[in-house]
Amino acid sequence: MIAWMSYAFASVTLDAAPVQGTEVVIEVRDDLGDPDSGETVRVVHRPGLAGTRELAIGITDGRGRVRWTPAEGGVARVRAGDQVLDLRIEPEHRPDLTLSVLVALSLLGLGLLGFAVGYRAR
Repeated sequence: MIAWMSYAFASVTLDAAPVQGTEVVIEVRDDLGDPDSGETVRVVHRPGLAGTRELAIGITDGRGRVRWTPAEGGVARVRAGDQVLDLRIEPEHRPDLTLSVLVALSLLGLGLLGFAVGYRAR
């Protein structure tokens, strides 16, 4: 019972949702829930997919923390020892292309509708 309870405290957490180009703080806690200092923290981009890359981002300080600025968006896995945290990194700027395409298609549709009504009126 005690082993299960102590294992429940081990964790890897982030202070905010990760966004490409924005610094976040990763905090690592040991089995007792105390800060895990001196732990190497790695990030695996696109785990299990083609083009998987692993990057060591740092070693935790005395408070069990390391700072990280994600360079790219997408799925990733943070590893600190045996602990793992799967996450999604939001892109720096959400593409406005979708909105632009929707507006263009709407204008095209209105133009075709106006043409059809004008053609039928003749």
